[in-house]
Amino acid sequence: MKKLLTSTSVALLLAGFAAQAQASDGTITFNGNVTAQSCTPAIAGGTANGTVTLPTVSAKSLASANTTAGATQFSITLSGCSGTATQAAAWFEAGSNVDPATGRLKNTGTASNVDVALYNLGSTTPIAVGQGNGSVGSSGAAVPISNNAATMNFNARYYATGAATAGSVVATVNYTLQYQ
Repeated sequence: MKKLLTSTSVALLLAGFAAQAQASDGTITFNGNVTAQSCTPAIAGGTANGTVTLPTVSAKSLASANTTAGATQFSITLSGCSGTATQAAAWFEAGSNVDPATGRLKNTGTASNVDVALYNLGSTTPIAVGQGNGSVGSSGAAVPISNNAATMNFNARYYATGAATAGSVVATVNYTLQYQ
């Protein structure tokens, strides 16, 4: 009797695996490139990891949703570029510190109803962090590499999600350099 139950159990288990293996609806292919291109990045004249200090603003300037304040320009400068690429861009990456619905940076400070939005310099449309299509310049605008160097310019702004309350604002984003 035990052999019959064991044989039946094994047959049922194998039938379950076979059904799962045949449940495919399609195939996804991932394509990409790894390049020998490299540059040394610096944020705010420092290292690859930098801090951008936004100005102190009144909660009154962020009194309603979708208002911005405190536009602050910052740059990612590249030096010592080697390789054949002629353009570089910053890819601002999604993560737990990014709101996946809006692409804005989440505030982990004490102020409420405030995110940080990133913009390409001269643009009024926020960069949807982590939501580009992956092509060079789909997150941060692509810039030319000239004389083994490049400068990518951005703005960061407080972005009200509702009536802001006073407190600290702290937001972070990871970035990866893209080359073309």
